[in-house]
Amino acid sequence: MSETPSSGRSIFDFFISYKQRDSSDFANALASELHGRQYTVWLDSDQMHPGESILKSIENGLNDSIDAILIFSQNYFGGWSEQERRTIFHLMVSGKIRYVPIYYQITLEEVRRLAPMGTDILGISAANSEQPGIETVCDKLSRSFRPEQRRSRLFEMFFKCVSNHFPDDNDIKMWIALFENNIDSLKHALDGGADPNITDSALWNRYNKSALECCFPEWRKLFLYLSQIGAIGSLKSTQNGSGTGRTT
Repeated sequence: MSETPSSGRSIFDFFISYKQRDSSDFANALASELHGRQYTVWLDSDQMHPGESILKSIENGLNDSIDAILIFSQNYFGGWSEQERRTIFHLMVSGKIRYVPIYYQITLEEVRRLAPMGTDILGISAANSEQPGIETVCDKLSRSFRPEQRRSRLFEMFFKCVSNHFPDDNDIKMWIALFENNIDSLKHALDGGADPNITDSALWNRYNKSALECCFPEWRKLFLYLSQIGAIGSLKSTQNGSGTGRTT
């Protein structure tokens, strides 16, 4: 199915956080390469326009992004970029986003000194913004973050949130076990009565109203994505679990 947006709001694979004074060339080159590899990217120079609130634009960007890239540099840990880092870190801790740090002309030891909690996630080193280096960074990113994972990532976040509020649903547990590649949890869910034929779309229809309040951020991203690819209408036919919802 085509992923041409059907509304004004789109879902982005990555929110890119960086410091303009020392990594703008790298951020723009990285965004360009990612676009060429079919990733959707939120970058302030592309998404923010004169007359708009900076804070609101950043908030919207984070709310519309599945994951984030943090470009750590010498001057990153201060001002807007530091506020972005703190917000993204809290979102990561609560399971609402993943992020990957890129060490741009800065060492791990320097980052550890400036932001000790920022070194817990395995990052990627980058020495300059020249094309060979940019391609190497994107090659490494693509090992864990791939455009074809969009749907499964959004369903995973939605199901995990739903599971916190509806812990007895073995169908949800089964899907989470599949996302996490956890065979023991999968067997436990199946033993508990999970339906191995139920689709992700059928579970969306089961919870798309009851989870609206308790899981709104996750619900919203998934709703926007499904609307973006024109799938919302077709999901109605899967309400009884007979759909063919893919997870790629």
